[in-house]
Amino acid sequence: MAESRRLHSFTFAHRFRAWHGVLGALFVYTLVCVWTAFRGGLFGFHDLALLNDLFANGVHHDRPFWVTDADLNHLTVHFTPTLLLLMPLFLLSDSQFLFIVLGLVALYGAVALQVWCFERMVEERELFPAPWRPWTSAAFAAYLGLNPFVKTVALSAHFEVFFQLGATAVLVLLLRGARMRWVLPIALLTLGVRPDGGLFLAFQSAALLLLPAVARPPRAQLTRRALGVSALSLGYLALCVAVVLPALGTPSGTRFWSHYGSTWGQVAMTALGDPGRVVHDVATSGLVVFQRGFLWIQLLAPAATLLSTVPGTFFFMAEATDKRMLWFYNSAFLLPGLGLCAAAGFGQLTVLWRGVLARGWVPPRTAMAPALLLAGLALVQVARFERTVGAPPMRPMPPVDSDFRQAFARHVEPCASRRVVATDFHSVVFVPNDYDRFLLHHYERAQVVLVPPRVDPLMLGAPSREAFLDTLLHDSRFEEVAEPGPVRVFVRTDARGCGA
Repeated sequence: MAESRRLHSFTFAHRFRAWHGVLGALFVYTLVCVWTAFRGGLFGFHDLALLNDLFANGVHHDRPFWVTDADLNHLTVHFTPTLLLLMPLFLLSDSQFLFIVLGLVALYGAVALQVWCFERMVEERELFPAPWRPWTSAAFAAYLGLNPFVKTVALSAHFEVFFQLGATAVLVLLLRGARMRWVLPIALLTLGVRPDGGLFLAFQSAALLLLPAVARPPRAQLTRRALGVSALSLGYLALCVAVVLPALGTPSGTRFWSHYGSTWGQVAMTALGDPGRVVHDVATSGLVVFQRGFLWIQLLAPAATLLSTVPGTFFFMAEATDKRMLWFYNSAFLLPGLGLCAAAGFGQLTVLWRGVLARGWVPPRTAMAPALLLAGLALVQVARFERTVGAPPMRPMPPVDSDFRQAFARHVEPCASRRVVATDFHSVVFVPNDYDRFLLHHYERAQVVLVPPRVDPLMLGAPSREAFLDTLLHDSRFEEVAEPGPVRVFVRTDARGCGA
């Protein structure tokens, strides 16, 4: 197919569109559901409280990126300097729910960029008559916003969602012909979310060259810029792996890929020497389910879809089931490229259908069949909305935090001497950010210990709640408050008073 005419320059139209309402409604509904999930005890230390520590310690304790309970700097695990930009926002609220709100803004911002790119393609290529265009964009917003993997990212409460926003912005800017003085800084900030994101951004940027002509500017305009971003991404990844992470003291090792080898060189040699094993791992992974999340329309841009998906092999080969199946936040690395491939797939479908109409193979009254198909796929996404991969359904949950919050308000907040709290794996998310927080296995480092009625045994430091309570009752450094209620409260003897 011949190259399409040059796309218009990067501009935003300042007017309300139907798809704005669709995404706005999805955002509000998701926010409500995730708020109830937060109060319902869905989140815990690893997925929320640990990440809040990175920012809260910087804002309140002059220890940016420090994880209190683990006694480590998060930069030695993941080099994430871009997250510093979020730190001032943690002055807005002491609630750990703030981090979830920021993630949802980033998530739906990324989806909005993809829908906007689809809208511009439809209008500039005149794929449908003008009265149909707002509704096709609204249908695409529902189709993409209700993708089951968008929902898993919403429920994961992890920082990779900021990579998703940045990578989507870079890809859209490249497609829209934005100047590189805008693209490169955003690309660097995106890479600063996680070094291994460089692998994904490199492939997804190169994949833009393989999109159907209906969805991109001429290759002559795009090639140098897209490949430049790919080279930058791979160079950043190599720099972090070879220089930055070793300098920070990051332990070497393959962790989730140890079944392939103890070093990355061994992993590569094992994969190259036994491709059948790689094929088996990929075939039994979440690859098919992930592609099915887009209802296969992205396969109308086959070359770009394949190249955008290739770096996912990094996850599909992993030993950990959650990574192989893309249960939680891992799909945030792949969604930027696949969302644009889906948009290009619809554009290509319309172009192909026009060819069928021109040959007289179908009646002219079927000209809007691609738009009706898009509406049908959006309805399919609505119908299977409850089917969320690797996470609870996206619907309100009953709260379980009332007893804990009452105990905290009664025995901790009034006392200026009680600023260090220990509690269990899930209840720790209810402790405000300006407190130092430990899990129960480090209770001896706290000034006040709160033991909820139901204790998650993870990182408890004892075989059961009863055994842990017995330990506290026999520890002379702590004494239980009188009439504690459902939540057992123990105060360090040197923090019994409520003075400063």
